Amino acid sequence: MAEYHAQFPCVCASVGTARRAIVAFAREWFAGEELSDVESAVGEALANCVEHGHVLGSNIDVHCRYDGGALYVEIADAGRGFERWNIREPAKPPADAPRGYGTYIMRRLMDEIEYSERGTRIRLVKRRMANDVEAIRGRSERFG
Repeated sequence: MAEYHAQFPCVCASVGTARRAIVAFAREWFAGEELSDVESAVGEALANCVEHGHVLGSNIDVHCRYDGGALYVEIADAGRGFERWNIREPAKPPADAPRGYGTYIMRRLMDEIEYSERGTRIRLVKRRMANDVEAIRGRSERFG
């Protein structure tokens, strides 16, 4: 099992830094589309922390774990949370909606997402597909 834990200031500038750190951790086991899915989903979760969970002087807490078959990413903020934080399967927002796609997108890209602590903590899970990630990584390194 491998783990990564870090805290980042809950400000816009931290979103990219935290996303890159999580992707660097995940890159050990994921590649291609799976890694892109992780990157997009955690980027959305981190952006939501800054937008909805910002408290002056607070941090975003990131904890990642890989257990040999799945990546678990927990991201938490110090915000107040939100109503309907425990809704299981939110409907897709209307096509003309200017906002509201974040949770929907994360659910489409990851195998599981779960909110806790009134929505101030999200757990994203991505299971490794049966393909051989090591072979994919080896090819990409050769053709660089």
